[in-house]
Amino acid sequence: MRALPRDRSGAFVNWARTERSRPLSWRVPTTEREVVDVVGAARAAGTTVRVVGAGHSWSRIAAPDGLAVSLDRLAGPVEIDGPRRTVSVPAGIRLRALSSALLRAGLSLPIVGSIQAQTVGGAIATGTHGSSLTHGNLSTLVTEARIVTGTGEVLDIGSGDERLDAVRVHLGALGVVTRVRLRVQPAGRLHQSIEQVPVGEVAEALPEIAGSAEYVKVWWLAHATRAQVVRYTRTDDPVTRRPSAATSRWVDERVMHRSVFPALVALQHRRPLVTGRVNERLSRTYLGAASQVGQDALMLNTPMPMRHRETEAAVPMADAPEALRRVLELFRDGRPAVSFPLEIRFVRGDHAWMSPAYGSDTCQIGAYSTNGPDCTPYFDAFWGVMRPLGARPHWGKELDHTAAELRPLYPAFERFAALRDQLDPGRVFGGDFHRRILGS
Repeated sequence: MRALPRDRSGAFVNWARTERSRPLSWRVPTTEREVVDVVGAARAAGTTVRVVGAGHSWSRIAAPDGLAVSLDRLAGPVEIDGPRRTVSVPAGIRLRALSSALLRAGLSLPIVGSIQAQTVGGAIATGTHGSSLTHGNLSTLVTEARIVTGTGEVLDIGSGDERLDAVRVHLGALGVVTRVRLRVQPAGRLHQSIEQVPVGEVAEALPEIAGSAEYVKVWWLAHATRAQVVRYTRTDDPVTRRPSAATSRWVDERVMHRSVFPALVALQHRRPLVTGRVNERLSRTYLGAASQVGQDALMLNTPMPMRHRETEAAVPMADAPEALRRVLELFRDGRPAVSFPLEIRFVRGDHAWMSPAYGSDTCQIGAYSTNGPDCTPYFDAFWGVMRPLGARPHWGKELDHTAAELRPLYPAFERFAALRDQLDPGRVFGGDFHRRILGS
């Protein structure tokens, strides 16, 4: 079994080491019946249940204070339905394992996030996304879901059920999602190209950039003079990514992100004003070869990075240029000293009630940084310019929003709250985080 996101004392610790909590106990059910029993035990004891997933959220959304539940061992096959182009999977399966199983069948997910270490259930719960105005976030792939409610009832929610749009980004507040069916597509290859663009020209060009390829994103290393527009287009050309994908990923994760980058970051923490010079050099080589071809899911993933902090804001595409201009204006005279990229991605609008992309195509701007002296002031300033634009936060990244400010940002907020009252009247899936973002 995979290692649970906890330390030797039994405390929950997320991957980034930014959140921790001490649950009453850990439960690792192997069947859905055992999940029902765990929910019943929590209800009888007057405590709560929190499914921890892989611990890859920077927010406290998965931090348990009652019973901590891992679905890593939840039994269930990966059932591929070729004619319907769907796959049914247990919610605890990791995205990496799912992608491998699909590839063996000549299939892939239409959209994936930057990393594949998360569980499918956790990625859905938080609105995890890639970057494409052709595809929505991972939650839009869900066509059916099976959920254990706070009363212990097991519900099958299909595509004709309006509640599916609530379950698609469920925030862990409606129940334990035990199984989902996802849309898939034939696997293929993508050609990656990288365009170096003067950073001062990016904001105005964002609408054009967003629609310029099936998958496209923008990276900018703080204080560098150029940003990188990364595009991925379908191709039948042979794979050119060399050395082998496995070897290349191992070098990136084990050598670059565990040795080289930490050494650079340590230097930047001691001498913040060198950050701009270091980033200027890295910006030319950080993403690798400017042109390469590889398997689609692999090309859209990045290596597992060194530990860092993340926050992210979603704004409608119409507001994207102004949003990026405001963020770029935060960087002056070599500060803040930020060693991770500003990542600009695009997500097709959807109908999931609590999705940051609800109702319109969005630009989602991610502010990332190691936990250096400038990180917290940087994140505070970031939200200082994003909040006036009505930006919605990413549920799986750092946020300090309250229900009072979130309610007007989500037109379906009250519908979600009403469904929560029905499915979890006793707040078995409640906690401090959910009281803050959803209210009592």
